[in-house]
Amino acid sequence: MLDLVYAALLRSDYAALPDMAEQLEQELRTPSLTLTATHLAIIRRKAERNGACLMAAQRGVKAARRRLAEIRSTAAGLVTYDRTGRRTEASESRNLAQRL
Repeated sequence: MLDLVYAALLRSDYAALPDMAEQLEQELRTPSLTLTATHLAIIRRKAERNGACLMAAQRGVKAARRRLAEIRSTAAGLVTYDRTGRRTEASESRNLAQRL
């Protein structure tokens, strides 16, 4: 099941994750196999791999959302930066001569 979750993450199939999470939780609550130390080590490695992949996906989604917000705000008006690198937006009510 952990491999299926990983495959879904790699293909960005986030809609499949809630159902997989339920199945995974059920399997962990009542395992169908007797788990040995070796099995547990494999499960831990796969869970850590999936966790790292989830964190990377989360960072990617946040970056994409930030970029879309920047594109929207830029389309709405002029965006400049001050000496400290902070973003400032020029109001649309000012004419070009006032901006320059």
